[in-house]
Amino acid sequence: MNKNKNLDQLALSPILKSASLTAIPTLAKSELHLWCLPLTLSAQEQETALSWLSDIQKDKYHRRRTPQLKEAYLAGRYYLLRLLAQYSQCSPQEIELSYTRLNKPYLSNKQLADEETSLHFNFTDTQCGSEHVGLFAFCLDKEVGVDLEALDRRSQFDLIAEKRFSKAEQELVFKHGELCAETFLYLWTRKEASGKATGQGINFKMNERNLVSDNNAELNFVDEDQQAWHLTQLKLSEKLIACVVYSGHEALTINGFDKLET
Repeated sequence: MNKNKNLDQLALSPILKSASLTAIPTLAKSELHLWCLPLTLSAQEQETALSWLSDIQKDKYHRRRTPQLKEAYLAGRYYLLRLLAQYSQCSPQEIELSYTRLNKPYLSNKQLADEETSLHFNFTDTQCGSEHVGLFAFCLDKEVGVDLEALDRRSQFDLIAEKRFSKAEQELVFKHGELCAETFLYLWTRKEASGKATGQGINFKMNERNLVSDNNAELNFVDEDQQAWHLTQLKLSEKLIACVVYSGHEALTINGFDKLET
């Protein structure tokens, strides 16, 4: 049996296009925008990004153990603020973020909250080889969560699957007798993205939320509070997979961007 063919059935492969941070495409209510970006900055961009950090963020930045981890943290905040500013039509310095009790970020600007349509976003990052990559999701009037994983990641996945996965998910992961690490990572992005979308993080009974249905790349599900959600699994490259989850059962058109033009 061709394992890779089965894996490909679990994910869609969006076309990623170039775009400019100074003139980003318009975000419609029927769309979801994904930005997949390398977390690196020029020296000038690093200086600018440092000036935007809060005292708490500066402390987190300085706690990073290596220069590469520091740059990745800084780049993640830099691109998030720049993208939020462009979608909100304001400056990065005007962006005000707040966090829920379980640490989900949201825009707290009163002037933005008063707008007719509300911007929702989520951010994730991962290490792929020697590089760090960030994935940023934006949509209107819908809660959203996103997760990103490198397919070469390895850990004690069997223990996690036995504790965190539903029976159907375990059957898929152990389909060939031994755990398939790539299948595990596909399903793990679903767990992470759904937790981030609902605002629960990983503080929910993961094994009671089944997120597979006939090996489909998209599915609808209802959480414990009877809230409807839509899930889409994505294969961004031969090395990177992702999942995005947003509220409601209506599918959005996903537009992806992976290069910045100045």
